[in-house]
Amino acid sequence: MPTTQKAINRAFSELIQKLNQQDKHPLLPSDRYIIFSDHHKGARNEADDFLPCEQTYLAALDHYLDEGYTLIILGDAEELWEEKAQNVLAAYKNVLLSETRFYKEERYIRVYGNHDDLWRYPTQVKKHLDPFFPGIQVQDGILFEYTSADGLTGELFLTHGHQGTLDSDKLAWFSRIWLPLYREFQILTGIGKTTPAKDACLRAEHDTKMYRWTQTRRNTILIVGHTHRPIWSSQTHLEKLLNQLYTLRQKNLDEPSAATEEEIVQLKDEIKRRELKYPPCTDTIKTRPSYFNTGCCRFEDGDITGIELDNGQIRLIKWTKSEAEFVRLILEETPLSEVFFFLEA
Repeated sequence: MPTTQKAINRAFSELIQKLNQQDKHPLLPSDRYIIFSDHHKGARNEADDFLPCEQTYLAALDHYLDEGYTLIILGDAEELWEEKAQNVLAAYKNVLLSETRFYKEERYIRVYGNHDDLWRYPTQVKKHLDPFFPGIQVQDGILFEYTSADGLTGELFLTHGHQGTLDSDKLAWFSRIWLPLYREFQILTGIGKTTPAKDACLRAEHDTKMYRWTQTRRNTILIVGHTHRPIWSSQTHLEKLLNQLYTLRQKNLDEPSAATEEEIVQLKDEIKRRELKYPPCTDTIKTRPSYFNTGCCRFEDGDITGIELDNGQIRLIKWTKSEAEFVRLILEETPLSEVFFFLEA
């Protein structure tokens, strides 16, 4: 059953209304957050998507711990549609212990997604996660309140991004008693497994619907995961490359050069490669910088992507292995004040 725009709008609006009734988190100029999502940690078998990214992720955690960041896990940290919770946690005890360093310093926030929706139930959290994170409360979303130096205000709404889909909305009436049976039913039949991450067209369509929800609000930035596609200022990496190509072509018309021509050829090759690997399918033109996506921590090449909120800046970053070490690359960066300026315009 496809997810409708109406269902997305209702689910996101209800959640942000709920968060607005609670204490919002002020986003202070000195605050540093790193947001990762969609690890899909498995049981160290052939179906385990996180395995190639494990060492990259651990290296990233060491960096962010030393640099004073708060770690936000934005859902689907564990793959609990295919594996038992105890098996996953046992398989990745080392990763969880690495994350506990943040928790002990009160620099750790967890949000559940659809593949780890077991954590929406406090009894399951206490049973499985308490040994690592005593007393932890796994949330369904976070709402930051931002104020710029010149008084410009806005909200940053963080959640996993599955809200309004079949498993979290249409079948939400399932009680915790039926959850284990429902999970087995999902595994056997595939019903209720709304997974944009595995379908290029569904992925683009879901990104578009989440973006459209942001258009119903003013001065709200939405940061999610779920689709596994890094999105910056509402644009995919492919769309960014196309904009760069247009700029280079204009430059070459004004000031022709062999160097620019070579850049154009290389950029065209990269665009073709990405179109084949990540087809744009149902992507639409998005003009407001209101939608951001962390990407994921389960790329086949071992890379991981995430979003940093740091001293009034928002960044899309990638961690990758270069020769014998892991390196952090800044893919995009801009002051939050500029983003909210365009949203207010």
